[in-house]
Amino acid sequence: MIEVFYPLLAHRWGGVIVAGFLVLAGVFLLSWARRSKSPHKGLGKLLAWIVCGGAGLVLAGAVVSLAIVAYQGSKHPPPGELIDVGGYRMHILAEGDDRGGPTVVWIPGAHSQGLAMYHLHSALRGEARSILFDRPGTGWSDPGPFPRRTAVEAVELARLLRRADEKGPFVVVGHSYGGLLAANFARRYPEQIAAVVLLDASPPDAFVYAPVYGAGELRDLAGQAEREGLAKLVGVWRNRDDAIAESDTELGEVLQRQRNVLADVGDAMAANRRRPATSFAEASIFREFGAGNVTETAPGLVVYDGELGDLPILVVIPGEGAAGVIEPLGLDEAAAARARNFFERARVRYLAVSSDARLIHTPPGTGHNFPYETPDFVVEVVLGLLEELRGAVAR
Repeated sequence: MIEVFYPLLAHRWGGVIVAGFLVLAGVFLLSWARRSKSPHKGLGKLLAWIVCGGAGLVLAGAVVSLAIVAYQGSKHPPPGELIDVGGYRMHILAEGDDRGGPTVVWIPGAHSQGLAMYHLHSALRGEARSILFDRPGTGWSDPGPFPRRTAVEAVELARLLRRADEKGPFVVVGHSYGGLLAANFARRYPEQIAAVVLLDASPPDAFVYAPVYGAGELRDLAGQAEREGLAKLVGVWRNRDDAIAESDTELGEVLQRQRNVLADVGDAMAANRRRPATSFAEASIFREFGAGNVTETAPGLVVYDGELGDLPILVVIPGEGAAGVIEPLGLDEAAAARARNFFERARVRYLAVSSDARLIHTPPGTGHNFPYETPDFVVEVVLGLLEELRGAVAR
């Protein structure tokens, strides 16, 4: 139900507008209580004052939130350009010379802002044209229309590149959930694509058919994002990742590693995350696989076997199986074996989309978040592909 209100809640003045509606509701109740002859009008009057008091708290929190976001925004202006893509703007950071070869477009996992791959971008921009961008609602981009959907974001990316005057062909590199967008972008605009690099990309199968996690995990993530968005809206949000990063857990270790490699842009990323739009855009894209949505969106979301023809596709995955993903779940032996089998096969699902799909394993000991564990390896893979593509053009 709350998804209907995402456009309002993601708006810069969303909290103030919500407070205004609450004030109107309180005034209406108070007016009714004063005119009513009902024996319950005293209760109505009490409820009216409670609503008005709540509106005052929401308004105060919303003003605090607006002030914090504005202050942080002034400290961290966009490093690239804001490009109009149809009534709303998307942020793009394009640096480096293409050296006669393709331009690289990075797409981070989850629904993260472009800076989540800044460490890879900064390592490559001296060797090739490299692009980071913010999906609508993330980073410095405007919220854009709702609901957020992968097919929509593929079209938005094409429009952004065209209006920013970035010429293809492109090598699109997507990690995890970002790999799903990379594959969809390639399917829709094959004439603009030189190759695709999928860094343990998420196939739709992993959410629709998974014996663990699956759509239920995305539903939980969407709910968590909604709660964070509401907290941001009224100025009481605290970044839960701060406590997790300091914890002695596997997830804490992952977050700390990410923060270490992204230290140069960490403050800007933290400032961008304070925007309520970030959370509601994230919630919306995760609800794409929700009940009542996936049956409608799947045909435009799935990249079917052979659909990318002979386009070079690098499927880069950890080589040690899915045990590291499954073991922490505490499943019984039969369930764990079934889950391992599913995830190990789902990881290579994209090998079927092209006749020139190639499997590459990451260094031993690395897992799903290898772009942060071994960034040099990722850059080496992309540079090797660029050298191959430049050689093909020269011939």
